[in-house]
Amino acid sequence: MYRPAGPGRGGRVARAYYVALGRQSSSQPSSQPSRSRSRSHDGAGQGRHVLVLRQGRRESALSDGARAAAGAAAVRARWAWPAALRAESLARAFLPEDHRRSVAPEYIGYTQWQAVHNVFGAASGVLATQALLYAMGLGAGALPLSAAVNWVVKDGFGQLGGVLYATLVAQRFDSDPKHQRFWSAAWLQAATWLEMLAPLAPHLFLLIGSVANVGKNIAWLAMSATKASLNRSFCLRENLGDLTAKCGSQATAAGLAGTALGIGVGAAMGTSMDMLLAAFVPLSAASLWGNYMSLLYAATPTLNVERAHRMLHAAISVRDDGALHLDLARLETPRQVSAAERFMRRVHHVAPSDGCPGIAVSPRLDRLCRSADAKAAVRAAFCPPGGAWGERYYIGALPPRTAGGPTQLGLWFDTRATGADMLLGLYHALACRRLLGAACCDSASAHALSHRFARQTFDSLCAAIAAAGWDADVVYFARPSALVEVERQGYV
Repeated sequence: MYRPAGPGRGGRVARAYYVALGRQSSSQPSSQPSRSRSRSHDGAGQGRHVLVLRQGRRESALSDGARAAAGAAAVRARWAWPAALRAESLARAFLPEDHRRSVAPEYIGYTQWQAVHNVFGAASGVLATQALLYAMGLGAGALPLSAAVNWVVKDGFGQLGGVLYATLVAQRFDSDPKHQRFWSAAWLQAATWLEMLAPLAPHLFLLIGSVANVGKNIAWLAMSATKASLNRSFCLRENLGDLTAKCGSQATAAGLAGTALGIGVGAAMGTSMDMLLAAFVPLSAASLWGNYMSLLYAATPTLNVERAHRMLHAAISVRDDGALHLDLARLETPRQVSAAERFMRRVHHVAPSDGCPGIAVSPRLDRLCRSADAKAAVRAAFCPPGGAWGERYYIGALPPRTAGGPTQLGLWFDTRATGADMLLGLYHALACRRLLGAACCDSASAHALSHRFARQTFDSLCAAIAAAGWDADVVYFARPSALVEVERQGYV
């Protein structure tokens, strides 16, 4: 989600290159507040406009000397349980009140697969703990004091790793909750697998235990941080607290069942490491599969680049006469997008497809501006007449060698941009790529026509997005450090 990152809001604004038009200026930057402004000067060759681009801590020097143009059905219990354990009693214990009307129908499928994930995850954890105890020599005698100290130290390293991970990931828990939840389960199983190998190198117990605990703390932190976002996607009423409490009950019950399963399997396998490893593999795989399947039922109503692209892709088209058309009936809902969302990896940009160029969203300027052609292309996006001047975003065509392949569009957002500005910018860029893919006009005309189209239809689009169930007030298109501050100055 965007929050202004200027100096007054605690943002990191770096010093920037100051480049005069046609020659590099040796003047010092102005001390006036950072905003778009210009000054004129008398004398040929003396007055020089300077373009300053700041992107987080990074800076770029530009010159315009070479400017270029499933839902799942409700589960019916059919067991012959005593009256005290009827299906209604179980539903009250583990499902939100009036769950048939208070949560989305996909919630039942999500719950079932989360139970699979938790049961087998707990069972594999029991085997890993058993292996750790063997590595510490518990099977050969009393637990030594050094082993207890090692256990405390590894737990401390694990907690520190969780704190560092939370600092690095930060907002991604909100923008990509399914991605973070999937990989949190993978981290957890990887850490558990590492613990299973500890008996093979008991002299490295502290190192193995510490690394494994870092992975476990990262996993638990990610699961906890994404829980609210995923649970909210199932709410049809204001019952998030009830739903969250029942999720806790479900996890506890599944954990107890998994612990019992793990104890049974561990007792059956005995002290043979080969047998323990053989039993661990299917339990771990079942846990990961359960987590993956459960996430297929969760729909995220907030917008990142991938979800916004999938939502709008079918709605924007080019008619036979070369005019852009917006079909609001083809706007996809969060449930429809969720079915095709690729949450196993993060998608930052719009990839080229169907002859349409890709869109690089908030690419780093310091990496782009390494040649004269690239600098001219970037500058064209930030200076009139190029770009949608007057908007709080900037669009420009990137040369093929800059984008590393086919020609792409570059999209940047100003530090003053709101969520609506960002949504308009991506909408404009998607419309522009449609025109370029249809090859019905040149780049400059496509830019102007798509901007006019986006402006004319944006209000109706926003209303349709809200009606479809999307939260258009919260968008995650760029991190604050990727926003660009533009300053124009003049020197004598």
